[in-house]
Parts: sequence; C-alpha cells; structure tokens
Amino acid sequence: MSPLRRFIVVVLLGWASAAVAQDTTDPALHHRTPGQTEQTPPNTPNGKQKGTSTLPESATGEYMLDDNGSIVQITIESGVLDGYISRVIEGQTTALTYFFDRTTIDGDHLTFTTKPVHGIWYSFNGTIVHGEVPTKQETGFYRLKGTWIMHADAGKTQSSSMVSFRSTPRSE
Repeated sequence: MSPLRRFIVVVLLGWASAAVAQDTTDPALHHRTPGQTEQTPPNTPNGKQKGTSTLPESATGEYMLDDNGSIVQITIESGVLDGYISRVIEGQTTALTYFFDRTTIDGDHLTFTTKPVHGIWYSFNGTIVHGEVPTKQETGFYRLKGTWIMHADAGKTQSSSMVSFRSTPRSE
C-alpha cells in the first residue's frame, strides 16, 4: 500500500472513530426551587427512580383522599412508582389531576411529588400497610400512611399532616 493511501486510511479511521464517539444528547439545565440547596439523586429521565418494591401487586390501585371522590392512584411496575392524584373540589363536578413528577420506592417505603397545577402541588412520604378489613374486596384493605404535604406556590406556603388513606376495593 502506498504511503498516500495509508495516510488516507489512517485519517478516515480516525475521523470515523471520533464521529462514532460523539455524544448526541443535549445538555440540560435542572430546575431548582428558590432556596433549594441539595442535589437531586440520579433518576430516570422522567424523574421516577427505579427501586425495589416489597409490596404485593395488589397494593397497586386507588386510595381515597376524601368523601368527595378524590383519589391517589398508585402504580408500581418493574420497580418504578408512578401515579396521579385526582382532586375533586367540593361543590364542583370536575377534578384536577396532579401527575407524579418525582418518585422513589424502597421496600415498602415510597415518596412522590406531583407536578404543580395552578400553583399547587402535593408530596407524600410513607408506606402502604394492611388495613383493618379482612379482604381486598373491602374498602381499606390497604392503607397509604405517612406525611402528606400540600404546597402553594403563591404564598410559598405548605401544610403538612399525617394521613392514612384507605384503598378502594380490589377485584380477586
């Protein structure tokens, strides 16, 4: 092979390997709320961390927030917690839906924070435990127990309470 051909082959191979090694993802800025200093742990692209769940499959489902029909939908699939809150405001016929934004699950412990809707969002830190009724077909077989926080952006306020939301009946 002539020196010129050898030079061209080396240049082309060098260029091809550099082109393949390029990363095609764009850099992104991460949103922090004012006053937030801690770094968010690594997670999946949509903010839902993969973990290990020790909860039974039947723990997935709806949990009643109030008597107006508001619910929390919990879904645990392949170690990822997902869901939403459907909040029915008293005296209204429509519901506001708050989708989970950031979640974690570790054993029977779970946390979630919703995306804001009209400047309000919710967060939860707790567990799912067995309730006081004997069968899954009854309300309250599971309980979503822990700390529930409602955040309001306008006044930078939050209200926190200990909760125990009852599961809706599950089919066999």
